[in-house]
Amino acid sequence: MNGVMGLAQVLREGRKKSGGEEQRAQRGIIGSGRVHIGERSYPFRAAVDCNTSDGSLVWVQISRGGTAVIVGA
Repeated sequence: MNGVMGLAQVLREGRKKSGGEEQRAQRGIIGSGRVHIGERSYPFRAAVDCNTSDGSLVWVQISRGGTAVIVGA
């Protein structure tokens, strides 16, 4: 993923994944190099400049490949 264009591509894929409905961002917490949302955890990439240390709360969208893309903190 490269910059704004990469973020736009991930968001487009997220919308397609949900069958036409817009995918919503989910709240997660970073721990042990992964984003934890409820009982699940995902590897992540940051699309915005934010703190990604353990314990940080972030907003993510899950990409088609199962990677959490951080879109806010």
